[in-house]
Amino acid sequence: MSGAGVLLYRISENVPLARPPRENSRGAGDVILVARRFDACIKSGNLGRVPIDPAMIGAELREAENDLEVAGKSFKDGTDKWAVKQSHRALMHVFRALLGMKGYEAKGVDCLKYAMDELYVRERVFAYSILEGFEYGREIAKGNDCLCVYDRNDIEELLAVTRVLIESAREMAKKA
Repeated sequence: MSGAGVLLYRISENVPLARPPRENSRGAGDVILVARRFDACIKSGNLGRVPIDPAMIGAELREAENDLEVAGKSFKDGTDKWAVKQSHRALMHVFRALLGMKGYEAKGVDCLKYAMDELYVRERVFAYSILEGFEYGREIAKGNDCLCVYDRNDIEELLAVTRVLIESAREMAKKA
């Protein structure tokens, strides 16, 4: 994630919410692949339509906020690995809330990511970099952190992305 940058948009205003990314490495082929993966998740039953449930959306956002608060404390305490893992959990909760706002529910992390990409990134509500941050946290959460060396700037950026995404989701939930 180092140097990946983050750019989240409020579509109605087209105003950046955080610093701009360097380059968006996604090409047309990537967009087609994601659409196919999204469809595959639906066909496999790992992504499905559900009624929009404001109580569930609120609960997921509260969990995201709680996980982010704990992640911030871990970061301040110098327990970087836990800060990343907790921030990743917060992103999972906010992704679930955002999917719930569109009437979807995902089973599994991959379909959660593909749905976010299809429903929010491709629609330019959020930049691709939110998925990069999600993957960064996912790799550490999976244990692919054998060197136990973390870039504190990356962690700080991940916490900031998570915070902005939660705030954006809260605003979207109010309007829904």
